[in-house]
Amino acid sequence: MSKFLIAVAIVIGVLGIGTYAYIETHPQEALALAMSAERERSMLTEQSVQVGEDRWPYLEGGSGDVVLLLHGFGGDKDNWTRFAGHLTPDHRVIAPDLPGFGDNARHEDQAYDIASQRERLAAFVQAMGLERFHLAGNSMGGNLAAAYAHAYPEQLLSLGLFNAAGVESPVPSDLAREYEATGKVSLIPRTREEYDHLMDMVFVDKPYVPPFAVDALAERAIENANFRQKVFVEYRQNMLRLEPLLPEIQTPALVLWGDTDRLIHVSAARVMHDLLPNSELVVMENMGHVPMIEDPRATVELYGPFIDRHTPAGM
Repeated sequence: MSKFLIAVAIVIGVLGIGTYAYIETHPQEALALAMSAERERSMLTEQSVQVGEDRWPYLEGGSGDVVLLLHGFGGDKDNWTRFAGHLTPDHRVIAPDLPGFGDNARHEDQAYDIASQRERLAAFVQAMGLERFHLAGNSMGGNLAAAYAHAYPEQLLSLGLFNAAGVESPVPSDLAREYEATGKVSLIPRTREEYDHLMDMVFVDKPYVPPFAVDALAERAIENANFRQKVFVEYRQNMLRLEPLLPEIQTPALVLWGDTDRLIHVSAARVMHDLLPNSELVVMENMGHVPMIEDPRATVELYGPFIDRHTPAGM
């Protein structure tokens, strides 16, 4: 039984009689209960810390060397929940909602380009009292992680780039081709049909998610479409390209990619690997844009030994 099905079973046990009617009429509340159960199974708790004028929500669990995980565009801290569950027995895992996403604040008058987010992330790291840690990011979060590694190399033990944005792929992705042909940004769904299309592009083998949860997740994405459009425009207009930065990053890096990524073509992985002077490259077969969600165990089996090799004795 998958972890999500177990979580749904817990929701049913909690709600008791009338559960299915409740789930149908209150999908957001039911999803919150299911996600809470998943976090508990992964030994994660939801916490928050004051960073400037905003409180940052984050998930944390485990002990040992710190692993800081950054989600991608349109994602949130729970993108890492199942993945983190395989790390918390031996590591202290922290996964925040980045500003503008999840339960973090959204400010119309603030910029959300990578350079701005990098300095906000530095303030979060300081507020958390983190000194040296492993940093990994997916997609936009990978772009941010690499930019952070370039600016604050003394803080990092290692850098994980999972299907990371930030370099131009020699082969255009399906997402890029679609944008050139239609002008539509598939990353920002405004209807249920567009949301389903995005999920088809993100995954090769979509993990089973109950219909009520899909409904709730689609509803959230559609409700946030206008703000995500603002963030996307700022990200594109002020893109922090990684090509000139990567050769200067000496931090040990793992470039990990799904070979069937339709959002950022796998050819970008070789570009990153060739530019990073101290990197390893792993390409996962039959895998899409978010390997830590699509197959968290297999992804950890690749990432876990990498960070173990770059953790000083005694940490």
